[in-house]
Amino acid sequence: MTSPDLVRLALAARAGRGVEEERLWEVVRPRLVRIALSLGVPAADVPDVVQETLFAAHRALGRFDPGAGSFEGWLGTILVRRARNLARSRCRRWRILELFRTIGLPVAARSPQALDRLEARLVVERLLGCLSVSQREVVALNEIGELDAAETAQVLGLTPAGVRSIARDARRRLAEEARRPAGTGKERS
Repeated sequence: MTSPDLVRLALAARAGRGVEEERLWEVVRPRLVRIALSLGVPAADVPDVVQETLFAAHRALGRFDPGAGSFEGWLGTILVRRARNLARSRCRRWRILELFRTIGLPVAARSPQALDRLEARLVVERLLGCLSVSQREVVALNEIGELDAAETAQVLGLTPAGVRSIARDARRRLAEEARRPAGTGKERS
């Protein structure tokens, strides 16, 4: 299907013609799969990324402007955002696992499965619960969100030296709490 044909189909779908909308998503799905694979999205994640892209495109179809560019370009932009979000999510998860290793908490080298993720989440909640509010904010922005000390300081209204000091104290506290058996530590709020 040519680009003008896709635009006509998209405009008909936007006008509320259900048959055209079903046909539109049917036509673009294989293209999205190829694009996702070429972006390096792991094959196991491609169906989810494509589905998220289609949902987002469906919700935003009313905002598609054929004068601003091609339908494929518009749809590709949505797909790229979804692929980046997936990569960022994975990066954050590995940053959390790396933080665990840094404070001495044993973590399997493999990607966590569903039960492992649940257990890891409970451990994260327990560990973060032992920190003060300011320590949790610094850990969230600096360690997990990957903001540097100056950026974190700007967000929190602190100095970069203050952020580094709070982060150091938080890592020390997390390491202490990680060595303590679950249920024996005191949590702060």
